[in-house]
Amino acid sequence: MSRTARGSRHDESTADVTVVRTGAADIDPDATVRHYDQLSERGQRAVAAAAESERGRVRDAELSVGEVVRFTDYYVVR
Repeated sequence: MSRTARGSRHDESTADVTVVRTGAADIDPDATVRHYDQLSERGQRAVAAAAESERGRVRDAELSVGEVVRFTDYYVVR
């Protein structure tokens, strides 16, 4: 399985987002998908921290609602 963060395009401000585990079948076929290694170091740290957290809440301008980031499981950014 892969981790996927899902999140819409973002503005320059840093926003709180929630990263939620999801299944591959639940990912919108029109969603933008980026791989973990395409994120900045800050974005990678945010995804990893959210995946390890029970709450999954992080503050990061790079993660956008509706977007998918493939990691080690599937996660959705809300």
